[in-house]
Amino acid sequence: MLEQLFGSKTRVKLLKLFLSHPDKAFFVRELTRLTDSLINSIRRELSNLINIGFIQEIDEEDLPGHVIVEQKSNSEEYGEKKAKKFNAKKYYTLNKNSLFSEELDALFGKSKIIVEKKFAERIKGVGRISYLALSGSFIGSEKSPTDLIVIGAFEKRKIQIAVKNFEREIGKSIKYTIMDLKEYKLRRDIADRFLLGILENEDNLILVDDLEMVHSL
Repeated sequence: MLEQLFGSKTRVKLLKLFLSHPDKAFFVRELTRLTDSLINSIRRELSNLINIGFIQEIDEEDLPGHVIVEQKSNSEEYGEKKAKKFNAKKYYTLNKNSLFSEELDALFGKSKIIVEKKFAERIKGVGRISYLALSGSFIGSEKSPTDLIVIGAFEKRKIQIAVKNFEREIGKSIKYTIMDLKEYKLRRDIADRFLLGILENEDNLILVDDLEMVHSL
């Protein structure tokens, strides 16, 4: 959907990445790896985003926290600074003063909700789902041990395929936990801390909860 609006998958991936990490600076090779894109495409889109003021380019030596330890004479220091400036690795970061950041953040937020909803529907279609919840990165809780938990009667391979497709859509990997009913009952009976910690997280976005029916079996 957003690719059609912006005309470039690489651009959409970069927009998502910068909006998701407003305080982080990325270098080009890192961006190619994180977005799984060709370096020429990355360079082209970075240039476009700089031109509209959405991101800004920073030299390595100008990054916050960068410290020069070795002391030099004034002439040596000037010469080295010129050389460093010429060879410095370039970093790219979100321009928080951009007129577009807030609007794009809202747009991508709405898009994220639509994608997550479609993903949940896909999961529901792989079998009999007794419990389905989004946690972790979906709800802004990085401490959560998992981003997704699915409990029910289904082919695990189908869940794994659905997750891989979803990861490609959002441009990042997610931590997921899948359990059949036998494993769930076993973990429940021994009061497994991992399972209880997930189920008792009040911040989880619960999409399916038919565990009471499982308890009665």
